[in-house]
Amino acid sequence: MKSNLAHDVFINQGKAIALANQVDDWLEAQGKSEPVQIPFGQSRLSLKSKDNEYKTGQQSMRESTSNSISKNGPVLSSKVRPLTKEQERQKYNFNAKNKALAAGENEFKGNCDLHGITDYKVYNSGKYHCLQCHERTKQLRKEA
Repeated sequence: MKSNLAHDVFINQGKAIALANQVDDWLEAQGKSEPVQIPFGQSRLSLKSKDNEYKTGQQSMRESTSNSISKNGPVLSSKVRPLTKEQERQKYNFNAKNKALAAGENEFKGNCDLHGITDYKVYNSGKYHCLQCHERTKQLRKEA
């Protein structure tokens, strides 16, 4: 049988298995166990749920970027900046949407950019829209 692999690969594979067994035996003798390994391509922060807190797009991007930087890289100080009016409106809608979904409702009072505080429809997927804007869009489609 011809192979592209050097025979050292098979020898080293056997050594790796023997070393893993030695580590397991040593940990067992110490009364310890091997820590749970995080799956490849994931981080501690990617495993925690983020559904319950509102984050702006900038905060999400900053968090994902900072997670990808090595531990030895420069650390930027985090400054808490006040939300803009648009971000405050989106946060208000986000919180109202979550309350409506938790209560099993399909409508909530939200803050529309055009109509102010008005009725919104929410779907189980998490999407939502202003009912007045939706009616206006339907009317414009009919006219076109």
